[in-house]
Amino acid sequence: MTPNTPRSAARHGLRAHLPAILLVALAVALPVSLASANQTHEVQPGETLSSIAARYGLSLEAIAADNGIADPNVIFAGQVLRVGPGEPAVAPPATRSHTVAEGEFLLTIARDHGVTLGELLEINAIADPNVVYVGQVLEIPPARNAPPPLSHAGTEVVIRAAAEEFGVWQPLLLGLAWLESGWNQAMVSPVGAIGTMQLMPATAEWGLEYLAPDAVNWETNARDNIRLGAAVYAQLLQQADWDIELALAFYYQGWKSIETYGMFEDTHEYVANVMALARQFE
Repeated sequence: MTPNTPRSAARHGLRAHLPAILLVALAVALPVSLASANQTHEVQPGETLSSIAARYGLSLEAIAADNGIADPNVIFAGQVLRVGPGEPAVAPPATRSHTVAEGEFLLTIARDHGVTLGELLEINAIADPNVVYVGQVLEIPPARNAPPPLSHAGTEVVIRAAAEEFGVWQPLLLGLAWLESGWNQAMVSPVGAIGTMQLMPATAEWGLEYLAPDAVNWETNARDNIRLGAAVYAQLLQQADWDIELALAFYYQGWKSIETYGMFEDTHEYVANVMALARQFE
């Protein structure tokens, strides 16, 4: 549903057991897709069908067809998938380098190279993501296969599941995500807010530490971004003594800012718009 309005041996014994040892060694050496042709995989939170396919050396189309999945963007934690034979996964490329040009930021450099900001900071031992200079040579980690974008129907399913998981009113979370990004995981705001739930890196870091530590791919994975955003809002809701509108204001303006300056006019408008959207999702 779309609203109408936008916003992780003994020496002698060895000979007797040699055939078995060789078999085990061969099984370990084989690609997953050949060693376990009849294996199943239970979907874990945050996984996508494309990441599971890559793990077992399968194409997205093959794993979807083998499991009767019509929409490859929609799978669920706990779902058991058949993972049949396929081509071995290709090894990731070696690290690369990037020379910072004028006007570039670490966040945009990371996204342009298909890596997360956290990965870029870690490999270059950078403490402050806001400090970078022209001519600086950065090491770029190997890019991972990004999950395919969710369809609108798939996004709605994920948002509703996240709302259920963290105890948030589903229509409200749907409206909040729509107003923030139009359900667009690729969106990055001018101030650096990222993804479907438009999370700031500092907020996401706090949320990962205390609320949803498994949502590590929040920058590139819509499911992780949505779950992390839902967890953050749920925490703010508790802080707002279960006042859903005040929690929305905290999400938009920040509770410290509201505590210091009161609610700004655009915050009032934001809250009203989210509530109007939520009513459309009821």
